[in-house]
Amino acid sequence: MNKVLNSVLLFWLNTFLLVMTFQVSAAQATDNQSEKCILKYGWADWAPLQYVDTSGKLTGVQIELVKAVTDAVGCKIEFIKLPWSQIIQQIESGELDFTANATKDDFRSRFAYFSNPYRRDTFSFWVPKSRKALFDKPSVDEIMRTGAKLGLVANQLYSDDIKAWENDPNYGKNIAYAEEIADLLSMLKEGQVDIAVEDPYLIAYRKRIGLFSDDFTRLGIRTFGYEVSFMFSKKSTSMALVEQFNSKMRELKSTPVFQTIWMNPELIK
Repeated sequence: MNKVLNSVLLFWLNTFLLVMTFQVSAAQATDNQSEKCILKYGWADWAPLQYVDTSGKLTGVQIELVKAVTDAVGCKIEFIKLPWSQIIQQIESGELDFTANATKDDFRSRFAYFSNPYRRDTFSFWVPKSRKALFDKPSVDEIMRTGAKLGLVANQLYSDDIKAWENDPNYGKNIAYAEEIADLLSMLKEGQVDIAVEDPYLIAYRKRIGLFSDDFTRLGIRTFGYEVSFMFSKKSTSMALVEQFNSKMRELKSTPVFQTIWMNPELIK
């Protein structure tokens, strides 16, 4: 646990350094921008990436990243909280302008533009400690063989392995979907699913603040997901705006701090 806590503290220290490093260039870009814009950003509760703290402030490493890049292109943000599935729908309709942490696929590409990727997802499989022995040789094949009921967040793209499970006519019926991570973990706690699939960093944070019980643990397998990007509505934005985001992201990605925060899938072990 100490290793996890140290990683979390390092994560937030690096986040602060990232924002301070980028603040000057963002301010200069805003000063030089002749035409202001306001972008509607859809966000779901994924603490510590993005969440409302105890003082009521919207914060998190991803929120800071969004603010830094948006300021750098000379725009303001209107933050709109919605479940992830509704964010996808409103990106398609043009009610939202953009969101983050989105994976590109053929379906979404019909109604959305995507920035260059800024990180890669990774997921672990979480079970009650009392049931871990049922998976004595934890593997993808073992989970399918046992017919364990799997919990996922709706409309989230995980990995090729999990996509195959969702499309499997036999195993697909064993998958249950939640609107948000809090709902997913409630399903696991209440026994509605046997296994919950979620980002280990998000779970480590929830454990640290007491929102996830030590009665649960993870299996010894991990699936590495897809690269994630900013996703923009084709109905309300343009490729020119996406290219502006890409340009500012290239500046950020050249910094060691950015590499530490966003490009290291082994941050939490």
